[in-house]
Amino acid sequence: MRAVGLDYRERRLITRDVAEPESPAGSQVLLRVREIGVCGTDRELAGFRLGFPPEGADFLVIGHEALAQVVETGPAVKHLRPGDWVAPMIRRPCHPPCPSCARGRPDLCFAPVLKERGIFGLDGYFAEYAVDEEADLARVPEELVDYAVLMEPLSVVEKAVATALRVHEPGCETALVLGAGPIGLLSALALQARGLRVWLHSAEPAGHPRAQLARAAGVEYLTVLAERLADVVIEATGSGDAALAGLRCLAPLGVMVVLGADNAYGEIPFRDLIVHNRTVFGSVNASPKAFVNAASDLGHFDKEILGRLIHRLPFGSFHESILGPPGRYSKLTHVIWD
Repeated sequence: MRAVGLDYRERRLITRDVAEPESPAGSQVLLRVREIGVCGTDRELAGFRLGFPPEGADFLVIGHEALAQVVETGPAVKHLRPGDWVAPMIRRPCHPPCPSCARGRPDLCFAPVLKERGIFGLDGYFAEYAVDEEADLARVPEELVDYAVLMEPLSVVEKAVATALRVHEPGCETALVLGAGPIGLLSALALQARGLRVWLHSAEPAGHPRAQLARAAGVEYLTVLAERLADVVIEATGSGDAALAGLRCLAPLGVMVVLGADNAYGEIPFRDLIVHNRTVFGSVNASPKAFVNAASDLGHFDKEILGRLIHRLPFGSFHESILGPPGRYSKLTHVIWD
């Protein structure tokens, strides 16, 4: 079957024929992958700045934002049936399990070397078929299939937002999102759905399609990071400089979530963090509950906005989506089969 991935010998992004997975055993599920979303992590992988292949292999199948349909189930599968739609979770438990993995939270794994499908040591889903454990699959309601490629990135947002609101003392009213990519736009929608007034700041000019999409969703778009303070700040830019700037936008008791920033050099206002009880934390991946919350929010978000977030491409145009610039679209998505 066809698969897109990284050749670690030649250091190239290529398509390769790989063996189809065997019939599922035990609690395994055989999946037919329908769509794969592309994100900044895939671009870092393709630049060989991140990730590694399975042990003993020189090829890593990429793709971690997947929508798939159940084809066949192992005899121990309890809840999924052929025809069901699912979105896979990405990080896998360590062995023997650390305390987080033992309680079903591999997204909080303690292990020094992590395992993530399509990223760290495990093949991903940019292929026609894949096998997964039932426990690592989140069910997708049939009515959300057209938007469900957003489940995985939205689950990351759900975890970050839930943690930020839990950490913040009562009275959280405003939020600032940095970055107008899919994580940034989904963060703005999730915060708005929870009743916060949301500003979104990004480098794109006011007339850019992503800026227009934010405004269409009722989010105030900022081209200049003016002196306004927010109770919650979410960094979704991949820029360390943007994260440092976001620190200065935290209101007293404010909480900042760093989702993608690279390392940066600059002044960190530790004194202000201390005096005003501000909190900064990093977040990655998502819990099973975050996937449930993602499905719930997808069901309530404006479907026109969600449709405008996604731009679908054929299987073979992965060089364009991964090696080229992100361009005007928010979520580039490859269709494996219609």
